[in-house]
Amino acid sequence: MESAIKEKVDLIAECIFTKIQELEDESFGLYNGAFGQLLFLLHYSKYTKNEKHTLLTERYAEKLLQQFIEKDQHKLHTFCSGFSGILYLFEYLRDNHFIDLDVSEVQPYLDNFIVAQMRQDIQHRDYDFLHGALGVGVYFLKTKSNPQYILELIDFLYHTAEVDADRQIFKWETVVDQEKNNNIFNFSLSHGMSSIIVFLSRVIQSGLTDERVPEILTGAVNYMLSQQKDVSQFGSSFPSHIPKNSSNIISKSRLAWCYGDLGIGSALWKAGKATNKTEWKEKGLEILLQSTHRRTHQETLVIDAGICHGSAGITMIYRRMFLETQIDNFKDTTQYWINRTLDFSSFEDGLVGYKSFVNGEWKCDFILLTGISGIGLVLLSYLLNDQQEWDELFLLS
Repeated sequence: MESAIKEKVDLIAECIFTKIQELEDESFGLYNGAFGQLLFLLHYSKYTKNEKHTLLTERYAEKLLQQFIEKDQHKLHTFCSGFSGILYLFEYLRDNHFIDLDVSEVQPYLDNFIVAQMRQDIQHRDYDFLHGALGVGVYFLKTKSNPQYILELIDFLYHTAEVDADRQIFKWETVVDQEKNNNIFNFSLSHGMSSIIVFLSRVIQSGLTDERVPEILTGAVNYMLSQQKDVSQFGSSFPSHIPKNSSNIISKSRLAWCYGDLGIGSALWKAGKATNKTEWKEKGLEILLQSTHRRTHQETLVIDAGICHGSAGITMIYRRMFLETQIDNFKDTTQYWINRTLDFSSFEDGLVGYKSFVNGEWKCDFILLTGISGIGLVLLSYLLNDQQEWDELFLLS
């Protein structure tokens, strides 16, 4: 299998190197654009130690940085598509000795823009990690600067939570359609309350002191655990969400990074580590270990290979858990999903055989979140048996 993975990684790199020769009308985003592709290429060039690969990657980085600073094309603040995700990436690359993309001259302006947009998100009660306020908070936690902005987010979460009479439950609604009043309580890691749990856990690990944080975190974990289902009857330990003001039937969640048991279990594990609460860690492990038994399409709803909702993201989570626990079940399940990731490379008109199912259609996809850049990164980490440090960009470490 090692030779098959190596061949696939090489083909993915070749495909992306060919593509980056044409940098036109391209999104800059970390998850959905050029900087996500750069992340894969930097890891790949470090792996091959090939002078040609290194030169091409460095030129691409310089070109992206120049356009990022001078043209300011996208004007988005989000973690998925905008400044906060890209600037977080720059911090990660510096910390891990890849490359120093210096934006110090424009960083004050960028930070001010990000904060202004974060405050608009707060006004709209939009805490969404990928597209709202929380992604900005994750970025500022990474920089270890401007703690006042983290405190603004803590204040926002504290005052917008729905809290029970005993202050044991904290939960936040997600606005789906204001006019139809069909908002939801979203449990996901990508857009919902699991990301709040991870954010608050990172606040505690950062050393930032705010007495409200343990209270909010405990309330969020309590609410999440109150929604756990009987997996043998329901099909998953948790739904993706529950409606706030309707009696709509809820269904099981998929197996994925974005939604479902994997993100929830990972968030509980991380909260337990941050607070030294063994019961939270054990509950996270229980959920994740239970999920390893889900492998058929009917049980998982997995149809493609991307990180967001496909087999590469599932591999990433199980491998992270094996690295942290050394539990053989996680190792075996990681290998299973690596094999499935290779199997999904089956399209004659795909990119190295891969297509992504996004918004109801199959498409060729280069990006980190759903396409071959993310698939390649997962395969490469498995091949190298490294520590997968980059998964911090996906709230896993």
